[in-house]
Formats: sequence, structure tokens, C-alpha cells
Amino acid sequence: MTHTSEPLRVGPLAALPGERAAGFVPAIGRVDGSSLGFPAMLVNGVRPGPVLLLDGGIHGDEQEGILAVAEFLRDLDPGALSGAVIGVPAMNVGAFEAMSRGNPRDSHTHDMNRIYPGRESGYLTDRVAATHARTVAAIADIEITIHSGGNICYLAEAIFTTEGDPLGLELAQAMGPDWKIVLDSPHPVGSPMAAMTPAGKPAITVELGGSAATMPERLRDNVDTLKRALANVCRHYGLLDGDPAYAPSLWRGHQDVVMAGQSGILSPGGGLAEARLKQPITRGETLLQIHDLFGEPLEDLNAPCDGVLFGFRTYPSTTAGDWALFCGNASLVDVSPPARRAA
Repeated sequence: MTHTSEPLRVGPLAALPGERAAGFVPAIGRVDGSSLGFPAMLVNGVRPGPVLLLDGGIHGDEQEGILAVAEFLRDLDPGALSGAVIGVPAMNVGAFEAMSRGNPRDSHTHDMNRIYPGRESGYLTDRVAATHARTVAAIADIEITIHSGGNICYLAEAIFTTEGDPLGLELAQAMGPDWKIVLDSPHPVGSPMAAMTPAGKPAITVELGGSAATMPERLRDNVDTLKRALANVCRHYGLLDGDPAYAPSLWRGHQDVVMAGQSGILSPGGGLAEARLKQPITRGETLLQIHDLFGEPLEDLNAPCDGVLFGFRTYPSTTAGDWALFCGNASLVDVSPPARRAA
């Protein structure tokens, strides 16, 4: 909880109640004397309340969360806020600079979302993750990490929670009516969410977007969808005034990923995968195909389960073992809205 008589501090940054601050938090020096760290934005409210942490860019090719976090914090009025919001638009700056999933200078702990909270004496990404955990996550009460399909996939609105965690499910519902796919995380360790849950802090991982949807209008729509959800979360937990909205039903289950069994070029199958996003699927139906370089079909990519489709590969060059379809092995169930929390 924030306190109106004390500043909110993250590394070298500080914001008194009713103030905001922004700057870079250093983690480890580069060879040119500059620092590898991450940007942070602080908005400290005028009344006590929870501290919400918003993380984007843990994978450097996932742009939507970077913009959504930066714009949401930029436009947030501390005078209207109970508690505080901390935004880290790009957790993995080295990966963002390279437009890649991880920092190419780090061949040992490349994927920050598999090694979090890192190690203070570890490799580059270890050290950045450890600095984030020590300076930001330690003071947060609620955490949301924003992902997308990056350079190779497109993912529709989907949320991952820690299996069996009611606090994470409540936070997922607080994302609002656009977010109806809520699945158990396939990664029980190594992510910010996984590090927060054992401490009894609600945390989720959300997915939306990918490079196939970074033309201006598509990117703006996805960024705005994320910002609406973040505002809804703030209303649910009492950081902002207003009535939150909730989805009346959710797809609940776990993720099933289809990997390519052949190498070739991706071709749309009879299932018209884009039109099927967020729609029911039937086990065995063809959603995409892989062709060889003579145009002949090599493999049908079929739904692995009954459930819902929420993502698929959009980078046509495909090698055996690549992610191809993202499905929820899930059922659509009616849910009651969670009780709104007061700050």
C-alpha cells in the first residue's frame, strides 16, 4: 500500500504523492560506459491504495505492451489516483533494440520470461531481471505482464494465470469483457507472474497482437484494447473511480500448442484461421497447411482439441518444431463478477 506522506521510490526515481517521475533504472554497465537497465514510470496517487505494476517488452519483439504501458502511464492523472501505478514499458531493452525475443548479447539467459527473477551475479539478462525484481516487483501489490505474438505469431486476447490461484483469476476477470480466454500457465516458474504468486500477490500474463497487426490502425486498436483493460483493472481495485465491467463467461482450461511437423511455407487451410480467432474449434479440423517450395501440400495443421483458437503462426517460412497453432483446451463457462475491491 502507498502512503500519502512518503515518496514512491524505484531505483534512482522518486515521486511524492500527487507527483509523477520517469527515468532509467540501471542494472549493469556496458562496455561504452552506459548502463543496461530499463525505463520506469511512476504515478503516485493522492490517496492510499495498492501499487499496480505494469510490465511490457519482456520479449523485445512484442511491441504492443511497450506502447500501452507508456501511454497509459503518460495519461494517468495522479490527482485521480488512489495508490500508485508503476510502468516498465520495456523490461528487456537489449532485446527491444535488436527487435528479438531476447538480448542477442546474452547467449546463456536469453529469454527473460524463463529465468525471472534472475540472479544479481548472473549473465546480462539475469542481472536486469534481478534489478527489476528488487527495485520494482518487491514494492508492487498487483502485477500484469503484457506479451504478444512478436515477430512470428498473432495472438488474440488471452490471459494466463497460475493454476488454482483465485487471486490471479480475479485479476484476469478485472481485465474486462474483451478478455474471455483465461488459461492455466504452461510455465509455473521463470516469469514475473510466477514470482509474484507465491507471495500472495495477484499477477497475470496477457497476450494480444503480433507483427502481422502492426500496421497503424491494427496496432492502435490493440494498444487501445490493452489500455481499456488496464483502466478497468484500476477501477476494480479502487485505484480509479468508476464502475468496472466484466465478461459474463470465460473459456477455462489449458493451452495446447501445435508445432509444425514439416519444414516449408505456411499456407492458409480450409479453416480460415483468422476468422476463427476466439471462436470454438473442433478436434481434427484443418486450420492451416504447410506446403513445400513447389506449392504441394506437406502437412495439415489441425486443431488438437475441442475448445477455442486464440493464435497462430503468421511468419510463412516454417521449420519443423516451430509454433503453429495456439489453442485453448477449454470449455466456455458462465462466471459471476468478482466483488470490486476498495482502495
